[in-house]
Amino acid sequence: MAANASVVVADARDQETFQAHRTLHDAVAHFRYGALVIGAVTTPRSALVWIRDNPGRLQEEPTGYAVEIRSPRPGPAELYPSVLYTWLRWWDEQNRNSLPPDDRTPHQVPRPPAELTALLHRTQRQLTVRDADLDTSGDWGRRRTVPQRHSEPFDPEDPLFR
Repeated sequence: MAANASVVVADARDQETFQAHRTLHDAVAHFRYGALVIGAVTTPRSALVWIRDNPGRLQEEPTGYAVEIRSPRPGPAELYPSVLYTWLRWWDEQNRNSLPPDDRTPHQVPRPPAELTALLHRTQRQLTVRDADLDTSGDWGRRRTVPQRHSEPFDPEDPLFR
């Protein structure tokens, strides 16, 4: 089901910075064709988030950029990528409404604003967004090797296989 989700969230809270970058990379490699926003939560107050910058161009290789989003207070893991997804949907709607009726050419998604306000359980939460300093160009987000199916050896003499 996650392969068809618009937002995917990975847990990287107990990881060093380089490992959290790797977790985000692996999530993008796995879900980039189905998801628009992919996050790796790094602390209860922050996440690294990849945003697909060519939505609507399904025939193209998905590309995107990474940002870091932070909150002064801890929040639920899904908060950070979901806020950016909501912003992305808002931007897309604004963009479509500004185009002439006969022009439906998708435009490249800009970077989100440096500050966003989220409404969570009737409480406003100020979030800051900055570049994640991750180079997502080239083959970033692609799997390095072709995944192989997991198979266990079959040994008829082993009591576990009887």
